[in-house]
Amino acid sequence: MSYTIKSGDTLGAVAQRYNVTMTQILAVNPNISNANSIRVGQVVEIPTGNSPISEGSIVYTIKSGDSLDKIARNHDVTVTKILKANTNIKNANRISVGQKIVIPTNSFFSQLTDFLTLKWVYEPTNLNVEINPYEPATNGGIDVEEIVDEEGTLVEDTVQITSEHQFNRKKFFAAYRDTFGSLNQSQVNGLGSLLLSFEQDEDITYIKYMAYMLATIKHETANKFLPITEYGGRSYFNKYDPVLANTASRRSRAKRNGNTVKGDGYKYRGRGFVQITWKNNYKKLGGALGYDLVNNPEKALEPVIAYKIMSHGMRHGTFTGRRLSSYISKDRADYRNARKIINGLDKANLVKTYAEKFERILRKSAT
Repeated sequence: MSYTIKSGDTLGAVAQRYNVTMTQILAVNPNISNANSIRVGQVVEIPTGNSPISEGSIVYTIKSGDSLDKIARNHDVTVTKILKANTNIKNANRISVGQKIVIPTNSFFSQLTDFLTLKWVYEPTNLNVEINPYEPATNGGIDVEEIVDEEGTLVEDTVQITSEHQFNRKKFFAAYRDTFGSLNQSQVNGLGSLLLSFEQDEDITYIKYMAYMLATIKHETANKFLPITEYGGRSYFNKYDPVLANTASRRSRAKRNGNTVKGDGYKYRGRGFVQITWKNNYKKLGGALGYDLVNNPEKALEPVIAYKIMSHGMRHGTFTGRRLSSYISKDRADYRNARKIINGLDKANLVKTYAEKFERILRKSAT
C-alpha cells in the first residue's frame, strides 16, 4: 500500500503506525537514501503482510567487489534466502554497484540495530516517545520495593548465561538504582541493549566478564552506556596526526599506528564503548568483525558494532595486548589489574569498585 507523508511525520512514526520496521520501509523504497530526509507530499510504499521482508531484515547497498555469495557469507545467510527476499533479482550473478538489496536475517544483532535506528530517528524530533523493548519481566508479580529490600539468590559462575538463561530486567534495574542511583530512559535503553547482547554473545558466559565489561563501559562512556566519541575539538586530535602533531615523536608514533595522512588524527579519534583510536586499530578490528571501519570509522559508534568491538577486543587483547582471561575466570576476578586490558592502571580502583557492584547486581538478577 502507499502512504503520503504529512506535516509532522517521521519515517519512524509511520513505521510504528503500520506495525512495520524502518528497515522494511527502506527496503521497498530504494529512492529514500536518508531516513531523516522525507518531505510533505512524498509517497512511500508500506510493506504488506505478504512481503518477503522479515522483521529482522537489513538493507544493504552493493559495493565494488561484492557478489551475492560473499554478501551471504558475511551476513550468515544463504544466497537462496537473499534471492527469495529480492524477487527483482533474476540472475544471482548480475548485481550492480549501488543496488540496494534486502538481507533476510532474524539474528539478535539485526533486530537490535533496527530497534536502535527506530529509537534514534525519534530523538531529533524532540518527541516524548518511549520505545523500550526491554520491559522488565514481572517474575510472578514481585514489586520493585520487595526486590530492593530482599537479599536475592546468588547465581554461581558455573551457570552459563545464554539466550535461555536470561537476566530479570525488573530485578536488574531495581538493583542498579539501589546501588548507583537513578537512571534516565537513555541509560535504561543502553543497559537493556547490553544485557541482551550478553545473553546472545556465545563467547561471554561468565558473570564476572559481564560485570567487568559493564564497569568499563560505565567509566568510558561517562555513565551514558551508549557509544561515544572521544571528547575534544579538532585541534585536540593533532597529537595523533602524522603531520599536525607538535613533536617529532608524536608524528612518528602516529605513523607507527597507521595514521599516515594529514587529518588521520581526527578521522581515527576515539569512538565506541572503549574509545578505539588509530587507523591500525580500526583496520584490525574491522577486519576481524567484517566491517570496513577504515573507510567508515563512524560505524564504531553504532551500538551493535561497538559491542562487538568491545567484546572481541577485550577477549583477544586487541587494545593493549592484555585479555580478559588473564585476569578473570570462573574462580578468579582480578578486577584491578584487568584495567590493563584498556588503559594501564588509570582509574583501576574506581573501575574495580564498579565491577564488584555490577557482579552483585547481575547475580541477583540472573534468573
